[in-house]
Amino acid sequence: MNYKYLPIFLSLNLAACQAPESPHSGTEAEADKVLTIASSGATTPTIADGANDPAIWVDTGNPSNSLILGAGGAGGLEFYNLDGTRLGTIGDSTINLVDVRNGFPVGGEPVALVVAYDVDASEIIGYRVNAGQRTLEAIEGLGLATGAELEGLCLYRSPLSGKFYAFAVAEGIIQQWELYEGATGVTGRRVRALPVGLGAGHCAVHDRESVVYFANETVGVLAIDAEPETEGEMRLVDLAQPFGRYAGDVKGIAVHATDDGGHLLVSDADESRLQVYELGSLTHVGTITIDGVEESEGIAATAAPLSGPGGLLVVTDDDNGDAATNYKMVSWQAVADALQLSPVAAGTAEAAMQPTAVLVSASVETEPVENYGDAADDPAIWVHPTDPAQSVIIGAQKKRGVNVYDLSGKLLQSRADGRINNIDLRYGFLLGGKSVAVVVGSNRSTDSISTYIVDAETRTLVEVADGLIDTGMSDPYGLCMYKSQKSGLYYVFVNGTDGLVRQWLLKDSGNNKIGMAVVREFKLDSQTEGCVADDETGDLYVGEEGVAIWKYSAEPDGGETRTMVDATGDAGNLTADVEGLAIYYGANGAGYLIASNQGADNYAMYERSGGNKFLGIFHVVADDATGIDGVSETDGLDVNAANLGLDFPAGVFVAQDGRNISPAERQNFKLVPWQRISDAMGLDQD
Repeated sequence: MNYKYLPIFLSLNLAACQAPESPHSGTEAEADKVLTIASSGATTPTIADGANDPAIWVDTGNPSNSLILGAGGAGGLEFYNLDGTRLGTIGDSTINLVDVRNGFPVGGEPVALVVAYDVDASEIIGYRVNAGQRTLEAIEGLGLATGAELEGLCLYRSPLSGKFYAFAVAEGIIQQWELYEGATGVTGRRVRALPVGLGAGHCAVHDRESVVYFANETVGVLAIDAEPETEGEMRLVDLAQPFGRYAGDVKGIAVHATDDGGHLLVSDADESRLQVYELGSLTHVGTITIDGVEESEGIAATAAPLSGPGGLLVVTDDDNGDAATNYKMVSWQAVADALQLSPVAAGTAEAAMQPTAVLVSASVETEPVENYGDAADDPAIWVHPTDPAQSVIIGAQKKRGVNVYDLSGKLLQSRADGRINNIDLRYGFLLGGKSVAVVVGSNRSTDSISTYIVDAETRTLVEVADGLIDTGMSDPYGLCMYKSQKSGLYYVFVNGTDGLVRQWLLKDSGNNKIGMAVVREFKLDSQTEGCVADDETGDLYVGEEGVAIWKYSAEPDGGETRTMVDATGDAGNLTADVEGLAIYYGANGAGYLIASNQGADNYAMYERSGGNKFLGIFHVVADDATGIDGVSETDGLDVNAANLGLDFPAGVFVAQDGRNISPAERQNFKLVPWQRISDAMGLDQD
């Protein structure tokens, strides 16, 4: 993982982040004129003079029934009508933060989930909105111990998976909790912790774009990706003076999201003003202040038509004259008019987005590899000749050697043979007159091809290379095998980081050793790694990481003629980097080519036959029942169609997990029953 601590981020990357120009230059000066807007209403003063953080619950069926929620400090959680009248309070704890999302599943029914920070217990607690009674009800089970005092709390509903998450900001760390219905009520588990620098506080999530925006009081506003399997690298929105426009004490954040865009609002509390940005481009579009509002910390916004067609903005008022603190309501139309923003389309509301991605989960994960960092890489599946349930996963451990696991994920063997990067195998090679399964790997420690056979009795690897099989490459990287149906001969392809591909012929050297001879080479324009050969069709697929998947002939006289299967970027369906490739062999030429679409943390599938028609994308996500996390940043993968016993009757898909986040462990491999993928993708049963 590549987390960047904030001091390093600022000192080394400030120029690259392209902080905003001076507020006194060109059009920026126009955007930084402070425009005063009148509030359209105010809530009843808080019970304990503790207004801190608001949220807006939208009743999508009856918007006029919606509520303003307020974290009222020692007064607990207060809730108000849209005209500001307090309808009630709940809880006898000090509540400092609050957020809400519709559509959370409880007992098979969608409810509005409210999360709040209980200061006294240092816990995230939960409520549900009773729309009919217009009140809040405590949810059993949700009491997540944060282990630190929270400065920010925000909810996220993933458009990818439909899962719900809470982000809790405390002591320079953003904790991400998955929330789900358990046996005894709503519960949660922490899926990752992101170091973002001391001073981090208020946060808000743009669900549609899966982005978390958070404030650092003395630094500015930053963003990270909200999906738990993403890297969590910070991106700059704006900085404090003199590099940006904030006077200091950056506080509340709100997202005013519409169907076609929207705006981000951030409280510059020292100056009692709000900075406004376009979502997406994050272009600064204006600075506003709410007439009579002082030192606004928490803010909330919605584009649902609660106060005119454009929506509603709610801000805390930490002064409120001689009365206790309260919340001021502002019509979004007033904001749009003042800043000359495009009008919000009629009918924009906060209906929950339905996930459209194809999702599967792993049923087994292997023990973590021995080394920290980017250590696991490419797997291969060896099928036991008489008892398929005894088959094994052979995994490249590119900081140490090669590991062998059984189908339950237990480590059976670990060989410290050097930095083996990619691995592949083929059956039926005659060695000393005996049919054996050959396993080969690209060894970056010795720039060679490590060569083994599988001992079927012990289910372990035995080294059989005829001396050092030198690749002649400066950095042998990707690797795959091929058995020609045309000649019956066995080959190994190795590619380098410079795009060079070499093909070797395997041969029995005598004395139970395997030797190799170069028979062909060709070169791509940039770095390659993933490759796979189709033994039946004679095709070789090579992934040029930042460009495309290419199809060549796998025969030694195949030359350099190629066709493009798919491309990265706007020209295709892939997001760089293209990594591992594998083939699922179906009957009579059917089956699938699968690619690790690493840049998007998912997998692309194509027809194996004909022109390799693109069939779609699937994701491997966390399984709440087993606690096995999702899979991301996959380098290598493999798939096999064999019946491997009760757990994998239609075969298995195996992928390296580049971010093994829950619990946070060293990298490993995840096993997905093929039937889950087949069902999710709507594939023909084979």
